[in-house]
Amino acid sequence: MKKLLYTMLELEEWNKNSTCCFCYNKSVCQIRTRNKITHEIIANDEACENCKETFENNELEKCERCGRLKNRHSYVCHCIVDNENVDEKELPILPHEEREATFYERQINSLREELITTEEALEIEREEVVKFQEKSEEWSKKQKQELLDKVKGLEEKIKQLEEENRKLKEEKNGQIAQIEVKETKRWSWLKIKK
Repeated sequence: MKKLLYTMLELEEWNKNSTCCFCYNKSVCQIRTRNKITHEIIANDEACENCKETFENNELEKCERCGRLKNRHSYVCHCIVDNENVDEKELPILPHEEREATFYERQINSLREELITTEEALEIEREEVVKFQEKSEEWSKKQKQELLDKVKGLEEKIKQLEEENRKLKEEKNGQIAQIEVKETKRWSWLKIKK
């Protein structure tokens, strides 16, 4: 199988009303297939929104022999119709022979790969932030519950101390009353003796 480079491009102005090469919907993009070694364009397909998404997920069907995308226009791949020798060794194109379009397509592909990598990294970071927030909320709830438990314990202790204080006051009042009674008896006894 040949090494191929697939590039998704915007539709050119003259091609805006074309139909998808993989179904019959209106096209929204162009998928250009180049030979990675010779830089020769071997297919130029249009795709609708659904097929574009399918292509991005690497789910569009490809020829097992040459790697071209299979489309609805041809039941037999061009590599068979044109009797291409897919195993034939090809000479790489020299840098000065490279077309400008090929250079830009490679740039587009590398930027698209960088975008995908960045989106994946962002998604991982987003997941980490969500996990951190969940743990933070869990820790916050735990701390809040611990504080509520401490407050509840302190409230119970205050009630106990208030109860003990009330009992001590009652005892003190009882003792004061007894002292007053004794004092009264003592004074009254002294009065009687006089």
